[in-house]
Amino acid sequence: MASILLRPDLKTAGGEVCDIMCNEEFVGTLTLVYRESDRLTGSVQLEEQSISAEDKQQVYGFLQTYIQNLVDALGIRECEVLVTYSDYDFIIATDHAMQQPLSEWESKDYSEHDDEMDYEWVRDENRFDDIDPDNHDEVDMVEERKWQLGYELVIVSEKRNRVEYHIYDRESEMVAEAILHVYGTDVIGDIEWKFDPFDEEMDHVSELIVADFDEDETDTFIINMNYNGETIDTIELTHIDLLEEEDSIWSDLQTPNRDDYTVVLARDDGDTLTYEIYQQSHGGLPIGTATVDISERQLTGFIDFRHPGDSDDRELIATLLLEELDKEKEYETFNLSMLYRNKLIDEILFETEHIH
Repeated sequence: MASILLRPDLKTAGGEVCDIMCNEEFVGTLTLVYRESDRLTGSVQLEEQSISAEDKQQVYGFLQTYIQNLVDALGIRECEVLVTYSDYDFIIATDHAMQQPLSEWESKDYSEHDDEMDYEWVRDENRFDDIDPDNHDEVDMVEERKWQLGYELVIVSEKRNRVEYHIYDRESEMVAEAILHVYGTDVIGDIEWKFDPFDEEMDHVSELIVADFDEDETDTFIINMNYNGETIDTIELTHIDLLEEEDSIWSDLQTPNRDDYTVVLARDDGDTLTYEIYQQSHGGLPIGTATVDISERQLTGFIDFRHPGDSDDRELIATLLLEELDKEKEYETFNLSMLYRNKLIDEILFETEHIH
């Protein structure tokens, strides 16, 4: 059976363009434009030379299911999607998007094909007024926020009390799958990651998922973050009032607890000090090791994390480490780098205040 998926290329509040992938090869393009509770129209263009007749039928079935799910999710009353299976006649594009001049495309002899397949959906003859355009600024702001976070949600299935998402990065690679269940005003679910994510990445994806639900109908979210068959974190979120600066819509219920962390001097090699960092909630093993060069008054060091936490956690750990260094030596500056899996994730510079 062929492996079929849609790779988002362009997605807005009222439409989407996806590359159709079959057995990890590009075979065509899906283009849809829609207006919620009203109409959906678009086209499917399959490249005849890129897909076999057998796989073509499987792709058709996959696309019909995808479009029907979208129709159901948006409450579409009228749907019309044109499906073609042929070579391209010619392409209109900007210069940098073309590998060949337009004239070369026009000069080629392409044959036409009548091999098309039509699908029908129940059509309602009622007419609907245009949606109020006053919310365009809000939609643009949400799309801009999604781009800043670097991830995008795509609904692949939606039922009465269950929603499934695929999460893609900026390169249109799928990084995670999410399945959420709605129980009254509570949403509970799991996110299956393709890699071991940073806390910031889990927070970003959680924020996108929460923002996709109606804040008037949901109160709490409990989301399990899973990787390689294990739960690596559980995030509990609740609604808070919108801030005037719109810096945040949701807030994590937990904040860093100073008493949860301990910094212990493990080794003193004269000019080099080694500290083990413990977190009670992670048991008896250290979550990181700090190495500090104290040979000069300008101290330098790094922390190699096994569990990096978020930026607030790391800032608290740096403060606790600074307090331990105060017991060992006077200094002017302390430059601290933070690593996770040999990758720099944070850097902090401390400077002492001179009192005259």
